[in-house]
Amino acid sequence: MMKRIIPYMCAVTMLLRVFTACQEDAVLINPDVTHGKSTEGIETVDSRGYLNSEACPESKIVQLKIGDPDLEGRVETDLGKKDALCFVLPKPAERDITLKIAMEETYAKNEKMEDGGTYPSLITSEFRKAYNMKVVGSEYAIPESGGLGYNLLINGSREINVTIQAGERRSEKVELLFKREYLRHDFVYLFPIQATDVETGELFGEIYYLIHPVEEKMKVIGEKPGVVIAYVDTEVMNPLIAEQFTISVDINDFSSGFEQRTLYKGPLLDILNVRTAFLKEIEGRARLTYTTDMEYVLKNRARYLRPMQKNGLKVCLAIMGGGTGLGFANLTDMQINDFVAQVQTAVDLYELDGVNLWDEGAGYGKGGMSPTNSTSYAKLIKALKTAMPGKLLTMVDTRETTEALCDEQAGIRVGDYLDYAWSSLGDILAPYEPDAAIRPLAGVPEKKYGTIFLQDLETLSMDEQNKLFENATLAPFMNMERFTPLSGTDVVVGADIPYMDYGKEGVWAEPWLIWIMCKYPGSEDGSISTSAQTETPYSVRDYYMFRKDW
Repeated sequence: MMKRIIPYMCAVTMLLRVFTACQEDAVLINPDVTHGKSTEGIETVDSRGYLNSEACPESKIVQLKIGDPDLEGRVETDLGKKDALCFVLPKPAERDITLKIAMEETYAKNEKMEDGGTYPSLITSEFRKAYNMKVVGSEYAIPESGGLGYNLLINGSREINVTIQAGERRSEKVELLFKREYLRHDFVYLFPIQATDVETGELFGEIYYLIHPVEEKMKVIGEKPGVVIAYVDTEVMNPLIAEQFTISVDINDFSSGFEQRTLYKGPLLDILNVRTAFLKEIEGRARLTYTTDMEYVLKNRARYLRPMQKNGLKVCLAIMGGGTGLGFANLTDMQINDFVAQVQTAVDLYELDGVNLWDEGAGYGKGGMSPTNSTSYAKLIKALKTAMPGKLLTMVDTRETTEALCDEQAGIRVGDYLDYAWSSLGDILAPYEPDAAIRPLAGVPEKKYGTIFLQDLETLSMDEQNKLFENATLAPFMNMERFTPLSGTDVVVGADIPYMDYGKEGVWAEPWLIWIMCKYPGSEDGSISTSAQTETPYSVRDYYMFRKDW
């Protein structure tokens, strides 16, 4: 059956807001992409020191799951998760310092306050306000446990003293064991662990563990039917929301009774593009700049990016046009070399997995700037991949400046250097359709090209949704089997991950269900169908969770 693109998807994939207008940019000058400032995170500078987790170094928040597949075979009450930590001073100690490491006592014991409330409810409420994550405390543990203090052992005890010798910066490591017993899988539990001076009682540092007990059925099953990519806008969101989502994909067979087979169950995303960085013309040079929010996230990558990377999610820097008239399509060879060196330095310094090029907002045509040409973009792509062969390089196909890349330019086929490419949010480009009016990018195979840039219906206003469904031509939307351009690709891309807002409680679910329905449309007689479900943990299931906390 001929593949068709239905009008509904054009309406759903509306243009994003203008990205570059809201924040002052910080210029990165090659080779110093740090702006001459410290690259250390907020927990490692201007403080008394910090508790440093082995699982998530240099971060004040550590998220762990209990019930991982490597614990298979243990009995339920034995399930637990281990970590190790030490205390790190900002400079060598002038004298011996002995610190007590333990959970906050009133919290651990679920003690009540004079007003009738509990200390755990107060502390979790304050944590939620500060960090926009939904968690629970000792009052949600099964009463028989006596509070969350039961569930934490530090070197086998409830607390431990460690000494930092004069002239040293670090204490010895201690082992933490978070026990599964009495914890429910439908909550995320907060474990605040403190380091206090034994002699004075002064608080030196605190670290927050978020413990999520998962069901055994949460294990990864099968192989994901494609590469799933999304964006996060650091002007609005904490990037850590990206690893909160899982998806399950099932094939339902009604041909002889009912049989269900799970194709995949596990993490939703494979690649996250964090934005925004820009290419700007500054004194004749092509310079890499950031919004202040993007700079903050990179500077504090230990907290906002590294945990996702440790769990297998690839994190890439999204680079767009900076509105100065210089962009990817009108660079000189010297500017290309200069810009590539800056990007390579930033990727290495901030331990990123690659970059995403999105040629929008450059402001081409400004007075005094060179016109676009057919070879600049291709040369930039080749230079970036050559400089960073082990890093991901992806591109948004805008057609305004990428049309030339459908042909070999300066001996370069961009498909030889790009890992993935996809349509922009405002367009649905299907160059691989039998009756396509446009050509594919040179050398990019269909399986590595994302036809559609998906946006969640829940991010549209009620007026936008009403207008959408008032359109009588959208009736084909109800028959998803007619929409099949996604079936030929292994790439699906989603717009910015939103937080849950009032009236928009879906939180980024519908695009992925649409993708699965298109990827596996089922049989014409209805005997075979596909079902999919996205799942989110407790920490996301409330309004405004994972908004930026800085």
